[in-house]
Amino acid sequence: METKQITVCDAIFIDVSCEHNDSTDIKCGGPYILGYEFYVSPDENIEEVETKIKGFIKKYNRPFIGINHYVKKNFNVERLWTIDIIEECIKNNAI
Repeated sequence: METKQITVCDAIFIDVSCEHNDSTDIKCGGPYILGYEFYVSPDENIEEVETKIKGFIKKYNRPFIGINHYVKKNFNVERLWTIDIIEECIKNNAI
């Protein structure tokens, strides 16, 4: 068996709440709130990233409730999102 090493960081998890889920989906185990989840580099200016995300939400006519963030420890750096990838996600994935 081969051992693989990954590089990790304390990523910033951004939780974008867009709309309340319907009760049937919730009863089947779905989330209460629908939205987007992004992990960005700890080197990013979080206020700037959140402002850009809010702009993308408005630009692509997505519903919006709120946005929160916190630190996610030991996150694989290969899975971090960039601003361009975040915009593509919001543009191409309606809630």
